[in-house]
Amino acid sequence: MTHKGTPFSGQNPTLFRFLQTGSALALSAVCLLSTPQNAAAADAEKSPLTFNLGSGYSATLYGYVKADFLWDDGYDLGRTTSSIKSIGLPGGPAAGSFDNQQLDETRIGLKVDGPNGFFARLEGDFYGADTSLRWRHAYIDWYGVIVGQNWTNFMSVENLADTVDFQGSGAVPFARLPQIRYTYSGIKNTTLSASIEEDVSNDDDYMLTVAARYGFKSGMVRASAMTRDTMVGGSQVDGWGLNLSTVLNPWHGGTVKLNYTTGEGIADVLAAGLTGTALSIGGNAVGTDAVAVTVAHQVNDKLKLAATGSWVSLDQSSGTDTDSLTSVHLSAFYKVQKNTTLMLEYFTGDRKQGDGNSFEANRVQFAVKYDF
Repeated sequence: MTHKGTPFSGQNPTLFRFLQTGSALALSAVCLLSTPQNAAAADAEKSPLTFNLGSGYSATLYGYVKADFLWDDGYDLGRTTSSIKSIGLPGGPAAGSFDNQQLDETRIGLKVDGPNGFFARLEGDFYGADTSLRWRHAYIDWYGVIVGQNWTNFMSVENLADTVDFQGSGAVPFARLPQIRYTYSGIKNTTLSASIEEDVSNDDDYMLTVAARYGFKSGMVRASAMTRDTMVGGSQVDGWGLNLSTVLNPWHGGTVKLNYTTGEGIADVLAAGLTGTALSIGGNAVGTDAVAVTVAHQVNDKLKLAATGSWVSLDQSSGTDTDSLTSVHLSAFYKVQKNTTLMLEYFTGDRKQGDGNSFEANRVQFAVKYDF
């Protein structure tokens, strides 16, 4: 699955792997072939990590270091809370109380800005196998066309929950995929986009998406749709999905994010990452409904509080198959200084099976993050 980005293995010579690798090479070429001109004057007004490449191009290094300290009760959730999808199952997370520390979310990236709206990005983190570096983003964006690996057009990046946990809400569409996307911005306050993307669970197939976003003074609304026709785990999956999302600022310092997703054969496109019988049973696509709500308040210039509730439900399940997932994140962010933030979060999640049995896991997470 490609929910969190995968390394460029080069083992599958599909169109999307070509796009993914080609965009990375093009970005590198821009950096290497551009000749610096008047760098001292240009850099004087930029970040110390921004460099003038000449010919109208500039490159910026960015990222952060994040140290997470985790305490689990009920089950060992591991690197992120996404593993609640398998608690209580044979071979799933071990039961008991556990503590862990990690630097996996630490991130590093390079972005390039150029003439005529040219933009390119390379970005990675350490959620690869055995904490290895993996690519999150590698794409070029020029004249409204994106080529390479980026967020799926089916999801709303603005609607991502404010959580300390890397996964966040399991009820929102969430994937980074190789794609070709076109965005039209010629209508006031409105953007329209469409894409062809590598399928989230089968890199030999593709998904089609369309989306429309309307922005207004106190927020935005966005609608998107997707369709897929692929094989996952030996089963045919003919899927479709609709997503409605909004971000509102109803009071000073307050933010409300609402997200609703429905469809058939799309459970693996959600951050929860359910697959197998959650996608298809007997050749028939399984229906999915998911809701996520975040309420956040910026108390002052240093302290932010947030609460996120998530619910994912399947219309078919039996035995030990997952019937529903629910979770709550209660989060606090305190900015000690400009680049340093302390974070604290309580998480509780529940997995209910088709036979009526349910299993619960809890986590306390403390983190320190330094941005550069």
